[in-house]
Amino acid sequence: MFGLSKRMLIVIGVLVVVVVVFIIQSKNNPNGNSSNSGSNTATCQVRVNADVLHVRSSPDSNAAIVKSLSSGVVIPAEKTIQNGFRQLGANQWVSSQFVTPVSGSC
Repeated sequence: MFGLSKRMLIVIGVLVVVVVVFIIQSKNNPNGNSSNSGSNTATCQVRVNADVLHVRSSPDSNAAIVKSLSSGVVIPAEKTIQNGFRQLGANQWVSSQFVTPVSGSC
């Protein structure tokens, strides 16, 4: 076909598939952020506006602290807000009053 070997046609076909997959992923995730934490909830970006913000294991102010974030940090988050806490990922919640959505992402 077109004077190309079978091997060359296979290589071209694979390259086309890779490009199509890349384009589809780019359209589904325009910020290039690949952390989805395994949920079906779309992610967004939030900025920490507290000096130190504790990330908790559940949406409860008495839940265990799993890590802390510094002021000004922009971090991926879920759109889910429960009990005044925004979900960052699996077993990661922050008080929603101390984070601000980055323009238009949440």
